[in-house]
Amino acid sequence: MKKSPWLTLVLLVVLLPLAVPADDLTPPTVTWNAPGEGTCWQIDATHPELGMVISAEDPSGVKQGQIWSKKGRYGLTADFRSWPRLWGHTYARDGVAPPSVRETLLFRMMGFEEGVYTFIAEFADMAFHNMRQQVLHVSIDHAPPTVSITAPTAGKVVCRDRNLAVSVSASDSGCGVAQVQLYLNEVTSTTPVSVDATRPYQLTVPKELLRGDPLRIIVRAIDRAGRSSLAEVSVRPILFCRMGGTVRR
Repeated sequence: MKKSPWLTLVLLVVLLPLAVPADDLTPPTVTWNAPGEGTCWQIDATHPELGMVISAEDPSGVKQGQIWSKKGRYGLTADFRSWPRLWGHTYARDGVAPPSVRETLLFRMMGFEEGVYTFIAEFADMAFHNMRQQVLHVSIDHAPPTVSITAPTAGKVVCRDRNLAVSVSASDSGCGVAQVQLYLNEVTSTTPVSVDATRPYQLTVPKELLRGDPLRIIVRAIDRAGRSSLAEVSVRPILFCRMGGTVRR
């Protein structure tokens, strides 16, 4: 007896799901192995690329993966599929896919603006094309921070019987300023005289260290990428403070 084509179609529809592992009802496990979340990455002519390692696992096989990116800080609720796609790959061949994959990728970031970038990876498995997304935020940095001493001004007479307050302006459009350090006369490998890690940057020279004429006050701003910049002023410490509106030595 000739089989009905409808019977064949029904059998295919019923049996097709049986080819997929019955216990694989979850999407792949996706892991950003490197860099870590919130990493600050130096980009320059010597190292123009951002290196990434990502992996995915699934018992039914990892079918495909892709990565999108956009400047700014976003979460998984963003419309990331409308972003520029940086990378994509299909692992499935003849209905078979590897249970785990690991990719080492290099993305050229030279010429991109400094700041935070969001990367979203999406991997799909062979079981009903389940998908999972993972987000990663990385800051890229092209240049050292800018720094200046706003007070005291160069050549200012300062009194040796009180602590000297030093105000500093520092900024970094890439990864941000990590801290500002203060040294006297030269930057050494020893502990700074004063350190501040939050704006507004206010540092202090203890009165016991106000010696010499002139005295060089040097500040170093360090960004989260490890780059640094210096600024300095020279002041004139005197023995006595103002009395009756005049400075007395």
